[in-house]
Amino acid sequence: MTKQALVSYFYQSAFTVSLQRTLFIFSYRQSDLPQLEEAQRLSEKDFQGFNNILVFVPGATAAHYDPAIFDWKQSYPLTYIMHKDAAKQAPRAANVRPCREGDRFTVGHSEVAVYGSTDQGVSFLVKAEGLSVYHAGDLNLWHWREENSLRDIARAEAAFYEKVAQLPRNEIDISFFPLDPKQGGFYDAGANHFIMQVRPRVFFPMQFGPRVEIANEYARRGFSRRTLVFALTGIRENALVDLSTSTPQVRSSQAQKAGRGQARASVDLAAYVHEDPFAQTDLPVDIQEEKPQPRQA
Repeated sequence: MTKQALVSYFYQSAFTVSLQRTLFIFSYRQSDLPQLEEAQRLSEKDFQGFNNILVFVPGATAAHYDPAIFDWKQSYPLTYIMHKDAAKQAPRAANVRPCREGDRFTVGHSEVAVYGSTDQGVSFLVKAEGLSVYHAGDLNLWHWREENSLRDIARAEAAFYEKVAQLPRNEIDISFFPLDPKQGGFYDAGANHFIMQVRPRVFFPMQFGPRVEIANEYARRGFSRRTLVFALTGIRENALVDLSTSTPQVRSSQAQKAGRGQARASVDLAAYVHEDPFAQTDLPVDIQEEKPQPRQA
C-alpha cells in the first residue's frame, strides 16, 4: 500500500498535509503576516480534487487562528475543527466542529483525537488513508531556566511530561512540534522529550519564526534510528513524505537541500551575545581559527 503525503509549510505553525482525497490545514494564518505574500497564501485553487478538507484550529490566539479561513467558499467540503474558545468566534454559516481535550470523533473518513496542551488550546491527532498526523499546537516544555524559579520549572516539566505520556507511542507517522528560539538554550528540550517518548516516524519543527538556521541545525544533528527530523523553512516549501517502507523517505521541493534533506546551518558567534535568545545555547559554532602571521624581518 502506498503511504504518501505532501507536506507544505507556510509560516510558524501553519502547515498543510495533502493525501489522495483528504487535505489537512493546521493553524493557518495570513493576516498581519508580511512574510506571507499574497501570491503565497492558501487559496481555493489549493482545494481542487479533495473530498474532505479539515481545517484545524488548536486555540483562539492569533498564533493559530485567523478569521480569514472563513473567507473560503463554503461550497468546498470544508470542516473547521476548532478548540471550543475559538469556535465561539466562527460564523454560523460555517461547518464548525467545536472540541475540547479528550474528544474523539470522525469527520468523513478521518478519525480525530483531541489531546492537551501546556498553554492555551489543544493538540490534534488525525488519522486518514492509512496515515496518522499529529500537530502539537502550543504543547511544549515552556520554561526559561534563566528566569523561572526551580519550583516553576518543576511544575512546567511535570505538566508537560503528563501531556506527552497520553500520546500514543510508535503510532504517529508525521508530527509537527515547536522549536521556539525565545526559550534560549533549552529551546529544544520539549522536542527532544517528545521524540524520545512518542517516537514519531517523521518530525517537522515549527514556531522557529525567522530563525531558520535553528530548524536546519536541529534537523542536521537530530538523527534518530526511529525518527527522521526534517526542516521545512521556506514559505510554500513542500516535502513529499513516503512511509511505504520501514524507513521513511522525505524529499524537499528545494534543490539546495542536501544529504538527508538538510542544508548545513551556519551558526556564528553572534548567537552568544547576551541579548540573543541563544545566549545559553549548546548549538555548535563554526570558529575560523586565526592563522599565525609570518614574522616580519
